[in-house]
Amino acid sequence: MSKGRVYDDPQFRYTDAYSGREVIRLTDYLGHSNHFYFTDPCWFNDNKSFFFMSDRENKSNLFRYDLEDGKITQLTDFQTPGQSRGCWSDANQRLYYWRDQKIIELDPDTFEEREIYQAPPDWEPEARANPTADGKYVISRLQEHVPQDRPAISFAYSRFHEMFHRKPLTQIIRVEIATGNMEVIFEDERFMTHINTSHKLPNIMTYCHEGPWYLVEQRIWGLNIETGETWKIRPQDDGKGYAVGHEYWFQDGETIGYHGFPRDDRFGGEHVFGHIKWDNSAHVEVSFPFRSTHFQSMDESIIVGDGSPAAVFSHQGVARPFIQLFKWNGEDYEGPRVLAYHRSTFNDQHAHPHPRFTPDGKYVLYSSDLTAYSNMYLVEVGDFYDLPLLTDDIAPQHT
Repeated sequence: MSKGRVYDDPQFRYTDAYSGREVIRLTDYLGHSNHFYFTDPCWFNDNKSFFFMSDRENKSNLFRYDLEDGKITQLTDFQTPGQSRGCWSDANQRLYYWRDQKIIELDPDTFEEREIYQAPPDWEPEARANPTADGKYVISRLQEHVPQDRPAISFAYSRFHEMFHRKPLTQIIRVEIATGNMEVIFEDERFMTHINTSHKLPNIMTYCHEGPWYLVEQRIWGLNIETGETWKIRPQDDGKGYAVGHEYWFQDGETIGYHGFPRDDRFGGEHVFGHIKWDNSAHVEVSFPFRSTHFQSMDESIIVGDGSPAAVFSHQGVARPFIQLFKWNGEDYEGPRVLAYHRSTFNDQHAHPHPRFTPDGKYVLYSSDLTAYSNMYLVEVGDFYDLPLLTDDIAPQHT
């Protein structure tokens, strides 16, 4: 296993039993494969290729997937445990990621890696390193190390509540790509994550106050990378009582999409979807037909969601393990329409479907562990009104 190795995972095409759409399974290996987090830039090579993570030969590495021929190429040769999630810079034509306390720059054509910055050993970096739109900086987060009181096994979100209440010192940092110089542009004694730079505005980014949504007073924040000025985005102290989050940038790089639900009725209640400019102008927020775990879109016109895990043991009620589409009609959203049955467990990030549109908007890429190991899937959007409505009694039709 080494850089440049090419894998030939045979694509498998099948008809989704609910929607009738053809679904293409892109990977097939005895190990998890999943695309980047839905907010992280991953498309390159004129949008004909994308980056992803895969566990192969007992190691987790970064790979590229070429859609034209299905070729999978290994880009890194990590020897230490852990996963690295990257962010692509169009300005620099390079991939940036954390590994072993270091921010690394990768050329996907030559596989050459360059160390840009190394974090102190007593600070924990976030998994993502976000380049600015002009390619000058990488923005990320450092959190002071918080030792555990007693030995405990680590699993997805195992310290989520604890970090919210412990309020570790967290720094948002700016690292100059050319020199490696690091500056702290903002810090607070608070659990903070979701570092997302605008892919259009070099000086603007978002971050979030992390923790259980019903406990966080204000989740979405803006930050000026040059001045350190920070402000609430979609203020939650407006009297409406919504907990909102999972913010992401629209394709225009100026508008932020999000979803939410009543803070005091987190086991049900009206779900909402909204979008707002980074400066809190042009705010639109509407009731949503169904809840979903994550949403993503190019703009407000059509939105994809991933419903719920296949097995529901908590507040989410009836399982709705579908890739869903919602369409804006000028007043509210129609749907959801079922695009594909993902049947994923959501067991850790590799099994979160995190659906995202391809840059041309014609397909949706998602991950699922419905075959025991997580794999990546591609499904064509097609005509919204040809898809079946998601109802309580929906059943397979195409078998």
